[in-house]
Amino acid sequence: MNSNELFSNDTVNLEVLHQRAFNFRWAAVEDGVIPLTAADPDFPVAEPIVNAIKAYSDKGYFSYAPAEGLMEFKTAIQRWYLTQHNSTISSDKILPLNSAANGLYIVASALLSPNDEVLIPNPVDFLFRKSVENAGGKVVPCMFDAETGWFNLDELKAKCTDKTKALFICNPNNPSGKAIVKEQLNELIEFCKLHDLWLVSDEIWIDIYFNNQLTSVLNEDLVTYSKKIVVSGLSKNFGLAGLRIGYVICQNNDHFDLILKHSHHQTTAGGISSLSQIAGTAALNESLFWLESFRQHLTKMKRITEDFIHEMPFLELVPSEATYVIFPKIVNCSMDSAALVELILREAKVALVPGGRNWFESASEGHLRICFSTSEAVLTEAFNRIRSIQHLIH
Repeated sequence: MNSNELFSNDTVNLEVLHQRAFNFRWAAVEDGVIPLTAADPDFPVAEPIVNAIKAYSDKGYFSYAPAEGLMEFKTAIQRWYLTQHNSTISSDKILPLNSAANGLYIVASALLSPNDEVLIPNPVDFLFRKSVENAGGKVVPCMFDAETGWFNLDELKAKCTDKTKALFICNPNNPSGKAIVKEQLNELIEFCKLHDLWLVSDEIWIDIYFNNQLTSVLNEDLVTYSKKIVVSGLSKNFGLAGLRIGYVICQNNDHFDLILKHSHHQTTAGGISSLSQIAGTAALNESLFWLESFRQHLTKMKRITEDFIHEMPFLELVPSEATYVIFPKIVNCSMDSAALVELILREAKVALVPGGRNWFESASEGHLRICFSTSEAVLTEAFNRIRSIQHLIH
């Protein structure tokens, strides 16, 4: 199947989505509302994933999986990072987890002691702050330029103290959709080496790009450093958010053992289901065709979204190069982002995500986030609704 067949409007099953798509999406909004909110595709997953789940379930056994994760899934992750991201990693240093969000929490709890400080991007998803504060740490936001995709190294140096333990990055960045290029990644690695900091890279979005492949912090062309840790998963690239498939990649056995200890997998209080790992293995080993078609579809949806933003007098495009969310700036408008999103929801029946510290740190105020991982028909209807009420926005 080509992208037109896999991602046509006919493949969007609104009846099922209204039953199952929560987290600010179809099942969580009032009837008649179109949610361009949480970053979760409106499309069914790749057929090999469904087949793998069925074949595994047919045996009727759902026993405990190894605390360290199923080897076939770990090997699939290892191969994926080698073929897609030029990164040589060891399968025995990969820990499958119950979602990338859970991975951030576990990594923070493993690395931090109370009152340790962590440098994070501003803007970035609220899970960064939540995971650090949950571990007793202190968040130190540092400006991430949403237009260039660069940190200010002088600011990082100025905010680094004897209490600073780590730099957490999101590459590509949510909500801005900007990727960190190799040159800056090397600068960040050197900065962390100089100050003996952990470098934790959230790469949940790294497979959703529109031109060139993006650079993992584990890429072979980058400066080597033992204290790099990658957190990622399969919710964005393969639409498997509900199966809670995440993983952490470490650089040596001691770091892996530290993460494993804090995951509570060995006590069975934590862990990822065997069925999720079976699905993840099929995604990585057999479903690249689906992801490639998905990127083709998203390229068209991104163009439609950008055209809409250019047309709206109250929005200004902030160019992005990755993810399927876009983060326009609010201009020529007296309302803040929360008030504008509320107006659009009330009058146009379209749900968006506002900027603001509680969502994406302080630098996100004055922006709103649009998710375009739906069909052309749904996206066009949503934008037409907003067009019809634009006279109310001033």
